Amino acid sequence: MVSRFLMPRMTITCIALAGLPAFAQTDIKAAVVKHLKISRDFTLKVADQMPAADYGFKLTPPQMSFAEQITHLAQAQSEFLAPFGAPGPGKPASMNKPDVIAFVKQTFDRSIDIVSKLTPEQISKTYNSGEGTMTGAELLMFLMDHTTHHRAPAEMYLRAKGITPAEYQF
Repeated sequence: MVSRFLMPRMTITCIALAGLPAFAQTDIKAAVVKHLKISRDFTLKVADQMPAADYGFKLTPPQMSFAEQITHLAQAQSEFLAPFGAPGPGKPASMNKPDVIAFVKQTFDRSIDIVSKLTPEQISKTYNSGEGTMTGAELLMFLMDHTTHHRAPAEMYLRAKGITPAEYQF
């Protein structure tokens, strides 16, 4: 015979466990929004550190210029988030420093807005992307990893110009 105290506790436990997947997805969303804001601010610091005259600088001829590197990391956010919303802003007005910085800020702000509105269903759903099949959570992780991947060379461009990059933030 089940105790009159055990049945209500088992029911509460089952209800709580059933809500864990949605809670975990909310945690993912909150973490990505938090770190997108940090990444935006840090990327803008890196972009601002390069003198305007050196935005066309390349470490080697086949590489992207500093402006192209910073623009690419912002443009790719729209690709990663495309399954969740409308296409993002295509490209900056020019590859000049003020236009690139404005584009990066606009793109990050749009990404933060999109991610903050994602539902648990969107985060858990599987999508077909140019990189293969991924869940929404995997797309968000890829977005963050890709941003870091391309910001790192931008920091190397700064070092090649004798500029110490802003201290890393996480």
